[in-house]
Parts: sequence; structure tokens; C-alpha cells
Amino acid sequence: MEIREERPLNKKAIVAFLLASCIIAAFFAYLYIDLNRKLEAVSVVSGVFGSGPRSPLEIYDEVKDSIVLIEKRENSSQGMITKSICSGFIFDKNHILTVYNLTANADEIRVIFHNKTKIKAKIQGFDEYSNLAVLEIPENITITQPPLVLGESENLHLEEKIHIVAKACGTNTLLISGEVNGLDFPLWLKEEFPLVDVIAFSAGVLSSEMLGAPLLNSRGEVIGMIVDLGNITTLGYAISSKIMKRISSSIIKYGEYEHLWLKGVSGVDMTPEIARTMNISFTAGFLVTNVSELQAKEKLQAGDIIIQINSEKVSGMYDIVAYLEENRESSVKLTVMRDGDFLRSIIWNGLGPTPMRVTGILISASILSMKLFASAGNSS
Repeated sequence: MEIREERPLNKKAIVAFLLASCIIAAFFAYLYIDLNRKLEAVSVVSGVFGSGPRSPLEIYDEVKDSIVLIEKRENSSQGMITKSICSGFIFDKNHILTVYNLTANADEIRVIFHNKTKIKAKIQGFDEYSNLAVLEIPENITITQPPLVLGESENLHLEEKIHIVAKACGTNTLLISGEVNGLDFPLWLKEEFPLVDVIAFSAGVLSSEMLGAPLLNSRGEVIGMIVDLGNITTLGYAISSKIMKRISSSIIKYGEYEHLWLKGVSGVDMTPEIARTMNISFTAGFLVTNVSELQAKEKLQAGDIIIQINSEKVSGMYDIVAYLEENRESSVKLTVMRDGDFLRSIIWNGLGPTPMRVTGILISASILSMKLFASAGNSS
């Protein structure tokens, strides 16, 4: 029979093992508690990890103090009078966002808060293409109302419920609910350049006083700002929170925001009418009608049809604008159709301010015809 010697356990090793286990367990417990504390703090500050959807009344109670009435005031023989009013909301402790068209050229801008407090503000900067204005609060005034939380407009979907908390009928605050009817809409607030990433929405009743009001999701986060109303009183358009944040942050930091375009290039979207005038069957793309002399070295010329920018297809001007707005690259590769069927790739380095857009089929067709006629005359 085999006899084995049993060695006594090392008490010091056991104690060391238990002590190490306790330290490791305590460390992970601390990490867990600290992470939960941070997540809770983030939830309070940003709403990113909020408790989920809220009722419209809860949303109203949460944001109403951060919604303001904006008065555009002008000097008159009767003194300072109010010419127009709109809504706005607190973006940060020093700035309020609203619309530009109802505040432009004011002799005085007055901001009225939910508690009836009135202060004077000034326009720090604006962007006419999005109708967004940033109002700056005087340094000697402290805003105690909290800024609204920005949400992710990219996560919106059609028929999603939205809520509007706005000023109307003086300083009264209204709550209106509706739904998303369209995403990534082009909106031509100015004729020569479209606003991209626009949200189309419907609500019970809309009025000009609601311009500048935030569009809120079911968590009470801002996913857009109302910048235009359609011909129908129940249909509106909002700039997305993604673009709104980009433009307003640039205005606050630099005083302006630059929308990129193919510098020196103007033209129109291809249509069946233009295609018939050019005697071609291709009806999609952006038709170049003019290239400035400074940009002619880039080899793009009148009569070219831009059908692709880098790897993205182009059906018209909006696709080019949307691509440049999203990517903001220093140079792009353009694929163009020339003379009806010849494809050519051009590296375009000139990106700059917005274009002078040629409008109208007859205008664009006549300009193009004159250029083609001149080219034919020179070649003969």
C-alpha cells in the first residue's frame, strides 16, 4: 500500500490569497459604483442615458423655462415699437438660438423669459441659408435657466412623434405635438443654395411666432429648430440638430459659417427639357453652365454634366451640397459626362463660398446654347 505524506497548508499563502481576492473585489466594486455615478451624472446633464420616453406634459414642464420670446424692435415716431416676434431657446449660458429673418436689422432685440424677465441681446452672427441667428447675452447678465439638451437627429424616423414648445400670443407658452413627415429634405430658403438635412413635420396649428422654437423628441431632446413654414398651416420645416449645432458652434467661435461649393462653378439640375435642348438622353446630374476664369485650369467646362462626386452619385445640385456639407474635404474627384457620352474624371481643388445659381430652364438652355454655338464657331 502506498503511503502519501500530507503537508499542512501554508497559512500565510491562504491569508495572502484571501487578501488579494478582497482587494480585487473591492477594486471592481469601486469601478462599478464610479461608473454608475458617472452615468447618472451624464444622464442629468445630457439626457443621453435618460429613463426613456416622457409624456408631452413632462417634456413641457422640463423645457418651458428655457424657451424665450424674441421681439424685434425698431425706432419710430412713437418711440421703440415691436415689429415682429418669434420663439427661441437657450443654447448655452451665453447664447440663444432663433431665426434670422424675424430679427434682422433690428434697432433692438428684446428677450423675454418664461418668468417675464426681459433683457436686451444682440445678434452675434447669422446664416441666411439656414435662417439661423445666434443671439449673444450681455456679459453682466447671468442666465439661470438651463440650456436645452441636443439629441441625435440622425436617429429620427418617419412618423416619429415630435413636440414643440413655443411662444405665441405674447408671452404665453404653447405645447403642440405632431410627427415627422420627411427627412433629409432640400429647403431653398435662398434661391442660389439649398439647406440640407431638413426635417419636414406636421402639427395641429403652426404660426410665424413658432419660428425659432425647438423640435423635441419623446425624451425632451432638441432634434431640430423650426426655420420655415409651408403654405399649409400644419406643415413646417426644421433644421436638424446636427447641422444646427455645426453652424451655431462655428458662428460662436468664428463669427460665421461657410457653406462649401465648387468655387467658381454655376449651373442647373438636368431636366428632360434641357436634355432635349442638348439632344441627349441623359436627364440626371448637375449641368455646368459657367466656370470662372480663375477656376478654368481645373479642366471643368460649360456643358459638362457632373454625375458623381467621389463615390457618391449626383442627380442634381443638392447631392453635391449634401456631400460637401457632410465631408468638408479640401478636394474632390468629379466624374462628368461630356459631349453626350464621354466620361471624364476631374480632381477639383477649388472649394469655397456658395455659387451664383442660374435659374430657369429657358435661361440655362439659352446660355448653354450660346456657349456651344461659340465653341462650334471657334473650331471652324
